[in-house]
Amino acid sequence: MDKITYEVLEKLGVLSESPRGWTKELRLVNWNNRGPRYDLREWSPGDRKASRGITLSLREMRVLQEVLMETEFPEPEDEDEAVGEGMDNGMMGLPGSFSESGSDYAGSSEAAAAAVAAATAAAANKAAKRERRAS
Repeated sequence: MDKITYEVLEKLGVLSESPRGWTKELRLVNWNNRGPRYDLREWSPGDRKASRGITLSLREMRVLQEVLMETEFPEPEDEDEAVGEGMDNGMMGLPGSFSESGSDYAGSSEAAAAAVAAATAAAANKAAKRERRAS
C-alpha cells in the first residue's frame, strides 16, 4: 500500500468532542495531492490520529446541504442518548500509511445536522469564491 499524504487546507467546523478529546470536524483537505476535498472525520488531540471518514467534492457538498435542509431530524429525549454518541471508532495513525480498522457509524442529532449544514454552506461559499478568483 502506498503512503497516504494529506494537507489540511482549512478547518471549517467542529461538530462534537468526545470525552477523550477527539473532535468530529469538517475540514478542507488535500489527500495525496489530488486537490481539495471536503472531509468529515474524527481527529485526535493534536491531529496525530484520525478515524475513517468521508470525503466529498464541492458538488457532493452542495447536494448534502440540500438534503440536510430538507430533512427533519427527531429530537433525542436526552442529548447523551443521541444515536452513536460516545462510540469508539477505528483509529489510524497519521501521517504514514493507513491500516484496516472500523468505520464511524455515528448518527446525527438536529444540532449536529444544523452545524453540518452551516459548515457546508460556508464551505460552499468559500469554494465558489475561490473558483471565481481562479477564473
